[in-house]
Amino acid sequence: MMQFMQRVGKTLGRIWQQLIRLWKQWVHRSPPQSFQKKPENRVRFQTVKGPRPQPPKPLSAAEYEFLFSELLDGVHRGWSQAQVTQFLEEIGPASAGNLQDSQMERSDADAYVRWLRQFGTRLLNSPVPNQELARRMVQLGALNCGKLSAVAGEIGQKLLDREANTPSPATPASEFTLEHYLQLGQIHLDRRQYPSALTTFEQAATHSPHHPEVLYGLGLVCHRMGLYQEAVGHLTDALAQKPEFVAALTQRGLAYKALDDLAAATADFESAVAMKPNTPEECCARGKALMQLKQPEAAIAAYEEALTTHPESHRGWYDWGNVFYDLQRYDEAIAAYDKALDLQPDYAAAWFNRGASLGNLHRYKEAIAAFEKLLEIQSHDYHGWLCLGQTLERLHQIPEAIAAYERALQLRPDDPTAWRYRNGALLDLKKS
Repeated sequence: MMQFMQRVGKTLGRIWQQLIRLWKQWVHRSPPQSFQKKPENRVRFQTVKGPRPQPPKPLSAAEYEFLFSELLDGVHRGWSQAQVTQFLEEIGPASAGNLQDSQMERSDADAYVRWLRQFGTRLLNSPVPNQELARRMVQLGALNCGKLSAVAGEIGQKLLDREANTPSPATPASEFTLEHYLQLGQIHLDRRQYPSALTTFEQAATHSPHHPEVLYGLGLVCHRMGLYQEAVGHLTDALAQKPEFVAALTQRGLAYKALDDLAAATADFESAVAMKPNTPEECCARGKALMQLKQPEAAIAAYEEALTTHPESHRGWYDWGNVFYDLQRYDEAIAAYDKALDLQPDYAAAWFNRGASLGNLHRYKEAIAAFEKLLEIQSHDYHGWLCLGQTLERLHQIPEAIAAYERALQLRPDDPTAWRYRNGALLDLKKS
């Protein structure tokens, strides 16, 4: 059982790998020193007595979709019936409100099934096929793991039957353009709604199956889902259509790196750096490649040159801020994130990194405001809840910190870090 729990934890963490690569001080290596807690030497604050933490809020639709994408990924990788059942049990109490025991379990199961039926309705109302998603849902249904798997199998089979029984007509008229699908797919990626992102890019592929941006989008969503080999395939196809596609080269390099093919990754990064960028996106991709090649000052210079000519690029300002963050130049990082947020106020990743930078500067109230803004936009962000809890503890707001940790545990029920922080905060509350 312990081995299985470790596997579930690994699965739930996989799609966050690219995010936490930028924030090693906070999560991947360890929290920054100002936030660091060790079981044997925890920093303790004198606290005032406060109310008991409120029960965690029910999961949002975005959080259900995030967990469902992880479940389908596990099934695709060969999870057994017992493993799927254990996964569902681990996330079960998260959305059950105040009910007790079996009532709680039924409430949670019903809520998840209601969400899945709504999700299935959206898929079935779309005229575009979703073959890969449908096959995975049928796989889940075949495991006979209760009502959720039965509903998933039913929806998946309907999707497959619809395509099998529908002749191949000319492309139907659509109110959506290719550009719309590409933009919508990116929005879903930013919100970590991976099944929806996959569906959207597949819809784009029905319009233009060989379009390099469509192939790049498919590669990007596969990378976020931990399907690195598939990501390499799509990105290679994109590069076949557009050999000087800097973003695709950089992204393929990251996929190769995830597959431990460091020689291929380095070759792609070097090729990306050697190309002359013509757009803000290409400048950003080249800057990322320079960072992977451990050339941060060159990356800063590249972003500075790009942003002089393209100051409207919110992603450019964000990536530039990340370079400063990695160099621990937090004031400069915050200034860059602020520029990005001026251009796109709902840029969730920029709010997170802004909060992290403020935390490292001990500006805790401002950091809390940044994390709360992030969570308004993206309520299923595990790392956002975890860092909010750490920051609240710094201001002695222990009940609120516990509530934040419990929210993080709804998203990753077996995560030892969140359990350790929550239990430590409960001890502090008891002693206050």
